Amino acid sequence: MVTKEQAMTATRFIQVTDTQLLPMANPKNWRASGKCKTWVTRPEEFKLPIKFGLYKSAYLTHENACLFEVAE
Repeated sequence: MVTKEQAMTATRFIQVTDTQLLPMANPKNWRASGKCKTWVTRPEEFKLPIKFGLYKSAYLTHENACLFEVAE
């Protein structure tokens, strides 16, 4: 699981599960493609744009952080 502090500092992430919360055969490597957005009124929430390959992009948020881990 990715924390807010890790999302603000790390640049590489590994998707360890798919959307049905089942282990994946080969994990996907995502990279940060922008700045992590945070809010003063909601301190536990964050939103980080991430990219996989050339065309797939998504957001790493507090809601789907359990699907990712920081790549080492």
